[in-house]
Amino acid sequence: MISVVALHFLAGSVTGSIFAVRTLLTLVALVLMECVGVMIAWGLSMGLWLLGSLFAVQVGYLGGICLRSVLEHVGIAEPNVRARQRH
Repeated sequence: MISVVALHFLAGSVTGSIFAVRTLLTLVALVLMECVGVMIAWGLSMGLWLLGSLFAVQVGYLGGICLRSVLEHVGIAEPNVRARQRH
């Protein structure tokens, strides 16, 4: 189970360093559906254990945002400069 939580953390950190918050919400919804499916298939204790995956995704996302910020500050990554068009 630790490997599942680690993979969710990795997915969250990659998502945080590349995508916006809407993608995080989609990822959290998918992990929540995964937790419910595991809870139905393998029982309540396994489903509750996988709720740690939700926490891992969110902490990973925060870590990815921090990593992106550090890489931009050092000059390795370029800031996301998409200006929105207002009509």
